[in-house]
Amino acid sequence: MNGKTNTSPLISKQHGLNSRQYRFCLNILQGMTNTDAYLQAGYDCSREIAYANASTLLSNPKIEKFLASYQEKQLATIDSQLLSKSEKRQLLATFARAQLIDLIDDNGAPKINKNSPAAKALKEWYRKERFDRDGNPVVTSSLKMIDPITAIMEDNKMTGDYAPQKNLHAHRVQFEVNLVERGKRGEE
Repeated sequence: MNGKTNTSPLISKQHGLNSRQYRFCLNILQGMTNTDAYLQAGYDCSREIAYANASTLLSNPKIEKFLASYQEKQLATIDSQLLSKSEKRQLLATFARAQLIDLIDDNGAPKINKNSPAAKALKEWYRKERFDRDGNPVVTSSLKMIDPITAIMEDNKMTGDYAPQKNLHAHRVQFEVNLVERGKRGEE
């Protein structure tokens, strides 16, 4: 295949691009430099010419439109994966409201229900089994939860509930005063 990649003419035609332009765009979207994208798209020339031609090709309205549409799709995908501000605040509220009593039974043994809101605030849990000197089994369990005060403080920062901090900056100011004597009235 002499180093050139095949692209379906059907796909590139629907965007109004020829196959090299389409491949150039795909290379750009994959993170290649403009020059490398141009050369890998199948254009034969030196790197210096490729640099100039790639810049010219990027200013083509069809290519600009194609790249913009794919970048918008990528941003929309990324945006859908991120937590919104309200989702973050709901999660922080869950952490702040979680109680250790919700994670233990009447005998003090851990009871972890994955659907429990308190389980979301579970930071660490372990269960260790060992034998004492007499050969009796001893089970040790430990639960650690996210600090509710930290969750409340983070929520306060998000909503701006904290007053702005005032900082006093001491600067040394130096003045020089010159006294000038004036003549008394009438002596002028």
